[in-house]
Amino acid sequence: MYIGDFIKQYRESNGVSIEDFANKSGLTTTEIEALEKNVQDDGTVVPVAMRQIKGIAAAMDVPMPMIMAQIPSDQELVVHVVAESDQPHAK
Repeated sequence: MYIGDFIKQYRESNGVSIEDFANKSGLTTTEIEALEKNVQDDGTVVPVAMRQIKGIAAAMDVPMPMIMAQIPSDQELVVHVVAESDQPHAK
């Protein structure tokens, strides 16, 4: 089961539209639709980013590790590393 299946199952079980889930998660409807599609046009599995996992967990009101446990080994997890010097509070 891919993360998109988990999202769709949650939404359908709770009567939540893609738009409402996107608003609650801080993601776009396009991101939610892409994740729920599971597979990209080139046949590869849609990757999921840490920021998306954070938003999904918030929208479902569950801990991030619970969401991460739903990610199968063939779904890429994208982590964006930001240098401390790129942070506005770092001087």
